[in-house]
Amino acid sequence: MKNFVRQFSVKQIVLSDVFLSTPLALALVIAADPIAQLAGGPSATFYMVVGIVMLLWCVDMTVMAMNEPLMRKFFNLMIAVDVMWSLASLGLMLWFAESLQALGWALFALNILVPLDMAWMKRTAGGANFKPQLS
Repeated sequence: MKNFVRQFSVKQIVLSDVFLSTPLALALVIAADPIAQLAGGPSATFYMVVGIVMLLWCVDMTVMAMNEPLMRKFFNLMIAVDVMWSLASLGLMLWFAESLQALGWALFALNILVPLDMAWMKRTAGGANFKPQLS
């Protein structure tokens, strides 16, 4: 799997992270009230703030993907933010566990798994050069 990930550049992985996160962020901002009613847990304001923060993060990652020196400089910070976002989501999921409904569990699970996966892919792609697998 690592060799498959290494076929892609860090820029491609960062942009794929943006393309995965932007629709979720837009949905959280645009439909915060219905999502809060269907998901349970925190209020609509919480979901809207999370969506806005995610949108800002997506803009930031897009700028970094387009500026190679900037991306190299803040590469480890990008990975750390992904991991911290996942840990914060896990903590909030546990905090609101009693009041979450199925959609809430799915949203929090996405906010845990996607950033962790993207952090792993960024670290893998940013590591050693591609080495073909031996058959």
